[in-house]
Amino acid sequence: LYLDFFGDPSRRQQSRRRPSSGAVDADGNDDGQAAEDGPAMRRLGSQSASASRSALSDDPAFRDAEFQSCLGSLCSALHRTVRRGLVSVLDLDVLCQVVSVLREERAAANASPVTTAAARAVSGVIQDAQERLIFCANSSLHREVVKFRPGKGDLDYPGKLLPPGEKAAAAGAIVIDDGEGGEGTADEGEAKAPDVPTGDADAKPSQTTGGVDDAVAAQLKVYESWFPPMRSVLRILSKIFRVVEPRVFEDIALSAVQSCTKSLKDGSVQIYRSSGLVHADLFLVKHLLILREQLSPFDLQLRSVERQLDFTEAGRAVTRFLANRNRRLFSMSNENALVTLLREGVSVQESSVDSKRDLEDCLRSACNDFIEHTTASLLGPVFGLVERCKDSGPEALPSAPFMAATSVRDVLSSALGGLGEGLDGVRTQMRLYLESAATEGILLRPVVKKLTRAVEDVKKSVSEVPDGENGWDAGIRAEVNGIADEFVKVATRPRADK
Repeated sequence: LYLDFFGDPSRRQQSRRRPSSGAVDADGNDDGQAAEDGPAMRRLGSQSASASRSALSDDPAFRDAEFQSCLGSLCSALHRTVRRGLVSVLDLDVLCQVVSVLREERAAANASPVTTAAARAVSGVIQDAQERLIFCANSSLHREVVKFRPGKGDLDYPGKLLPPGEKAAAAGAIVIDDGEGGEGTADEGEAKAPDVPTGDADAKPSQTTGGVDDAVAAQLKVYESWFPPMRSVLRILSKIFRVVEPRVFEDIALSAVQSCTKSLKDGSVQIYRSSGLVHADLFLVKHLLILREQLSPFDLQLRSVERQLDFTEAGRAVTRFLANRNRRLFSMSNENALVTLLREGVSVQESSVDSKRDLEDCLRSACNDFIEHTTASLLGPVFGLVERCKDSGPEALPSAPFMAATSVRDVLSSALGGLGEGLDGVRTQMRLYLESAATEGILLRPVVKKLTRAVEDVKKSVSEVPDGENGWDAGIRAEVNGIADEFVKVATRPRADK
């Protein structure tokens, strides 16, 4: 268009004659000539583009200020037109694709001085698309994470981790919870898994294709079992990671991780009310581990410094300002009354925010809670006996009622009877929530250590009671020590179905 209206006539005719040498007759039906149409047209396009750039760069009219102003006006109109369409887009995927495509167009436009004005306009459109994307991302995070209110299906743990047919069996296998696990709502969390596309319906089934489809279906099932706020945070962050500026992404990720961690804690409290304490602990540990693992590829610092204005001293500063009759309102120095009022009445408070550290602290606290709650559920009476022994002095311990030989033997025998089944139940639940055997071992090792230490403390207290005191003699002492040794064997025994 530029050559037709503004170019030099001789160069315009030359550019028109150059592609005609390689043109193909539209009415020709020769098969060999038709096979060469594709490469020929590509050569013609490159020749025409190079000829246009050469003509434009050499043509004085292109460097004319008025012409450049005209191009700028046209590109500004294009920018305004596209911007009106961008402000109505709500889909994050569409906005991400727009930014990615426009970045490629800007790189191509910057490669030639002919399209500098277009490159500037495309840069403006990219900024508008990024602003719209940031707004939509923040709105989605606020709606799906901050304002999230879980339904019954969202809190159906461990039901969401099991196939529907195994829910009743899993509920019956739990031996240390209160038995109030939710049933019948896991279908909501797994409703999307059967909708996974399996390829062409007319294609012949193959073992390789079936294996890939099964892997995809299994991965989608795991994804659907995640708590919805965490799922939304990871989905949105993965979409905008390479589309917005790094500093902007860091700020969005920081607030998103804070809100997600709080939502997970609130969900754990509600699961405790419906499914029991151990399920609540494992739910929190599972999701915090996944969140930390999924955030690691982003290589985020998740640190910021928040500054807030503190007006606590404003009232006193105003009182002093009004009481000072010799105040200097128009003095051009530090003694100016208004400057003094602002300096004394308003202060800036800085606080450091580290979401990654808070996430690690929350995960550590969740793991410690699981260890404490599990040991208390498995060996609660024995821990109570150890605490009473510690509270009693050395002189009062032999004659204390709780140190009677039959009482100590009954406590240890009762705890030993349910220890094996309790440990198997804990391992079953940990395998259900945690996908890594190494993580299971890391969490279960402190539990075994606490059980072993508690039994050793009981043996030590029993050894301080002399024979003939409180019903103790050599026979019952050997029986109690044998029960304690059996405790250690059961606690350190590997799982039977491992």
